[in-house]
Amino acid sequence: MSRIDLVKLRKRAGMSQRELAELLQVRPSFLSAIENGKSRLPDEKMAKIKEIFEIDSFDDYLIDEHAGESMVVPPHTHSDSADSLTMLLNHFHELAHRNSHSSHDEEATSRIDFLTKRNDRLSERVDTLSERIDTLREQVDTLREENLRLKELLLTHNIPY
Repeated sequence: MSRIDLVKLRKRAGMSQRELAELLQVRPSFLSAIENGKSRLPDEKMAKIKEIFEIDSFDDYLIDEHAGESMVVPPHTHSDSADSLTMLLNHFHELAHRNSHSSHDEEATSRIDFLTKRNDRLSERVDTLSERIDTLREQVDTLREENLRLKELLLTHNIPY
């Protein structure tokens, strides 16, 4: 069984858990439970997540829920418990480094791509807004000129305003 890696999606977008919870209109505690695999993501929120993160598919963000259950623990020995603890900590350390090195570059590249696309969209919006602002300024200038012209006409004909 797989679930969506919302943490990876959020981090790629530079979004906090609270921000995503607000966008999804759920409590942050519920989102946390979803991210930790303790609760299921409601089907009606799937489309909203795709919209928020601008993705078509969750294929790159699936987590196999059973992947973490086959963890290898060093065998118990009759030696000092500190040795067993050291072996266990070393094992976790190796696992952490193995996972972080392979996915670190992919996550950075994915984040850069996401932010680049987001920046392009924002630039397009800024250009559109700038054009709209220029149009509105021209309209305001035209209205001011018309207002002055009308005032001059009123003064010319001795009509109080």
